[in-house]
Amino acid sequence: MTDLGGSRTQVGLLFSVMTVVSMFLRPVVGGWVDRFGVRAVMLPGVAALAATSLALQLPAGPAVVIALMAGLGIANGLLSTPASILTARESPPALRGEALGTYYLCSSVGIAIGPPLAFGLRALGGMRLAFVFVTLMAAMLVAVVTRFRARPAAPAAAARARGRFLSRSAAPVSFALVLSTFGNSAMWAFLPLYAVSRGQGVALAWFFTVYPLWMIACRIALRGLSDRVGHVPVSVAAMSLVTAGYLLLAVPPSPLSLLFTAVVLGTGNSVLYPTLAALVIDRAPEPERGLALGTLSGAWDLGVVVGAALVGAVADRFSYGAGFVVAGLASAGGVISLALMASPSRRSAEAPAR
Repeated sequence: MTDLGGSRTQVGLLFSVMTVVSMFLRPVVGGWVDRFGVRAVMLPGVAALAATSLALQLPAGPAVVIALMAGLGIANGLLSTPASILTARESPPALRGEALGTYYLCSSVGIAIGPPLAFGLRALGGMRLAFVFVTLMAAMLVAVVTRFRARPAAPAAAARARGRFLSRSAAPVSFALVLSTFGNSAMWAFLPLYAVSRGQGVALAWFFTVYPLWMIACRIALRGLSDRVGHVPVSVAAMSLVTAGYLLLAVPPSPLSLLFTAVVLGTGNSVLYPTLAALVIDRAPEPERGLALGTLSGAWDLGVVVGAALVGAVADRFSYGAGFVVAGLASAGGVISLALMASPSRRSAEAPAR
């Protein structure tokens, strides 16, 4: 984007366009999985990924690149959401938390490997080589996706869910996730500016190294925790850690505070989304599980979009610290929402199988 003369605002729009498209698409995709099956939804996603990566070889300018990011948003919605639904559906209830934890562990590893791999390819052959690699990955995905055998729901059951954009059973958990996600984009967007303004650039580099590595380590170690303890208690504890992490980011950054915050946030985020996904699947009727997980996925994107705007506005009007306090208070509201779900009747219904 910068090589093509793009502004900082246009660089920001790259991610906004992709996220907004995914946000509206994910719940719909979940309903499509219920009606048509996983493979029928994922193959068009592979095609969108391949077509977009090929089109990026010949960008005419920043506006064209921004428009093409919508294609990546479509690919993301058509690939990641059905894959998570397949994982949840095919796993036994007593091991669903561990299965989803394993799936999102692999997702975290991919996110950790992707940026340095892209920078390395760019150094070797420029952005064209990096996009060629994405096209090759899309070709490999065809071989993987065609092996999936998950079938759609029964026609009568699918017809009952047809036309719904959101899952009612997933709405309470999704609302809590929206509140908890306000600070996620702020961490990536504003923490670097906050830390550098305080002369903590070196400590910032350690934060963004420790955070993903610790989160991956925790996802390995804690994958089956919610199956043993219960999805609601673990999600409440995990979201509480995320809340504490956002509030810690409001403290003037220092090497010690940033490292400690990386551990707190990494621990909470390692189990939060997989556990919420397992909780949503457990509560959803069988023919609507795709729609339910799509609703939860869309809630994550909605929280990122709204949180980025809200925290950015507060940071611009007051300070970075005030912005992170707002993110922490919103996440605390999510904790309260989740805790209200832990009534005695619901705890007995969601007790893990022994």
